[in-house]
Amino acid sequence: MGAPYGSIHYFYIGTAMKLFFALLLIIFLAFSGYHLSFRELKLPAVARKFYLTGTEFLFLGLLLGPEFVNMFDAGILKGLEPLSGLILGWIGLLFGFQFEINKMRRFPVEYFRAATVEGLVTGGVVLTGTFLVLYFFFRMDLLMIGIVSMALSASAACTAQTGLALVAPGLIAKRQETASILRYISSFDGLIALCFLGLSYLLRPLAVAGYSWGGVIGYRTVIAVGTFVVILFLYTLFMGGRRNEKELLLVMIGMAVLTSGTASVLNFSPLIMNFLMGVCLVNLSRQKELIFQILISVEKPVYIMLMVFLGISWHLTTVWPFILGAGFCVLRITGKFSGGYMVSRFIPGMQHVTRQLGFGLIEQGGLSLAVLYDFQYGVVGDLSAHVLSVVIVSVMISDVVSMHYLLRLFKKESG
Repeated sequence: MGAPYGSIHYFYIGTAMKLFFALLLIIFLAFSGYHLSFRELKLPAVARKFYLTGTEFLFLGLLLGPEFVNMFDAGILKGLEPLSGLILGWIGLLFGFQFEINKMRRFPVEYFRAATVEGLVTGGVVLTGTFLVLYFFFRMDLLMIGIVSMALSASAACTAQTGLALVAPGLIAKRQETASILRYISSFDGLIALCFLGLSYLLRPLAVAGYSWGGVIGYRTVIAVGTFVVILFLYTLFMGGRRNEKELLLVMIGMAVLTSGTASVLNFSPLIMNFLMGVCLVNLSRQKELIFQILISVEKPVYIMLMVFLGISWHLTTVWPFILGAGFCVLRITGKFSGGYMVSRFIPGMQHVTRQLGFGLIEQGGLSLAVLYDFQYGVVGDLSAHVLSVVIVSVMISDVVSMHYLLRLFKKESG
């Protein structure tokens, strides 16, 4: 009896040591990469964008993952799920802090309408296109096709602002209003993305159980809202009174882990749950400035860890991710062009805006990857990994072509 027990004992020790080493490696890559990446270098615009967005860590994760070195196998990734949840939770909190009601009121209501229409049109175009492709060319359950299409629409709705930072200041100065609209839409359309993602989470149990649509959606909504209220109450208790930065840091880390873990247990989105928590904190907390500084201080290391995890999940065993990724990118660009046209054509007070507004909204950004990683976090298996691989390829293509269209937009307006 001693030998088998000893073998199991050494097996668990070896697994724990491997998990501990993987955790240290992830943390080392995050904080060392923070000091090496995201810096302005004298490089061509496309190469500079890749460097500023930390895309190199995608390839580093791919190298460490099952496709090559296999340092992060399925067992290690399972053990690192709490860290994955914390990453998604931190991103959700940070994104939620952008929605401070008092600051949002400073913008014209036309901007809000424009961002809503642009996000819904883009999501609708991608939802329709992906649903038709999956229905006619892939053998999948109809409900699962809808869930995957909603997740892809959520990713497509997101827009990044990195390209605007690389446009010559002279071009921006000549079209300040266009730049302002692009920044507002880029900040707001992530909310539309989370709405699509939330729908995919609410419909997900219907794919594995024969319950009625209304009953399941209503039950999950009540559970999610009730859980959110309880956790928000705990946040309020822990943040009562004035706390210094170190105390707030511990509270934020602990509550992000608790919120993400609870969401995972309920098979709900850690990203959405923490986003809602961030919205409440920025509008209710008396120490919101200090909390925001804590969140933003580790934004880049958290983003690097996300990119590494995405690279580990990237599957490139066939050419299909590249083909489907290119097709998805074309579909998304079509949605962005259509959304920009609809804004300039039908939103009252926005008719003076160029109908090529969608040219400045092509860059997909990191939030779209966080949305899809959140989707994979809730749907374990080959399906979510393949979907994620397609979106990664699409994001990289978008990063390459977006700068061309953005410069074309501003040069045409300035001409």
